[in-house]
Amino acid sequence: MEFVILNDEGQNEAGFLELLSSDLKPFYEPRLPYHNWDEHIEHGLSIIDNLCGQEKAKGNPINSFMAKIAYMGHDAGFPHDLITPDIWKKYGSKEGYSAHIMDVLLQNYGFEESYIRGVQTCIMFTKMGEQLPEDVDEEIGNTAEAVRTADLSHVFGPYKGFVVDSFKLMEEDKMYGREPVLAEFKKKTRFVLTNYLSRGFIPSGTCSIVDGMKNIERFGKDSPSRLLKVVGNQANRFASLVKREAA
Repeated sequence: MEFVILNDEGQNEAGFLELLSSDLKPFYEPRLPYHNWDEHIEHGLSIIDNLCGQEKAKGNPINSFMAKIAYMGHDAGFPHDLITPDIWKKYGSKEGYSAHIMDVLLQNYGFEESYIRGVQTCIMFTKMGEQLPEDVDEEIGNTAEAVRTADLSHVFGPYKGFVVDSFKLMEEDKMYGREPVLAEFKKKTRFVLTNYLSRGFIPSGTCSIVDGMKNIERFGKDSPSRLLKVVGNQANRFASLVKREAA
């Protein structure tokens, strides 16, 4: 799949991604503890590189450039569906709004419509419960799987990091007026991560899928006091999130 950039046809991929990041960063709220550019997006891009490299080494078709573009935009406008309900209704979901943002940006850059549709397919696949279209080609399917895995990649790695990220997600709920309940959050976390992890797309050099599942299991079983011990010097920050259940 080829693309054309209206302003500079000689733009290389790295240069374009830098340009795109400058246009996308305003769509990410830096006050969000988890869904911000510096943490969620920058971290996930390194996972994308890892996953695409693995698939190419296996001889499987995958579009690493598209994966990076889609991942950079998959949470664009994240707060807006909560702050302005009309946006949610107009585009159907947070992911639908993010896909719309990318449609506008990529059209302005001169991308072919078929390429934009591929990016949007990858973004929509990060939505809980979303399935790939039956007629999707193998390259787009693999690319979408990589984007979804990167989106859920906080499950891999040390348990402490997983717990910290989980608490940050609970903090976001609180920011938007949804009082978090630890027991309910644990159930939701288990459901999302066990049902939507693409098990054939696991980053190398990190925890295996078995270790990732152990993180999920342990998080579900650990008491509030134990979870606060796990996060160490950040316990005071997160204490209010578990106060009701620790009492």
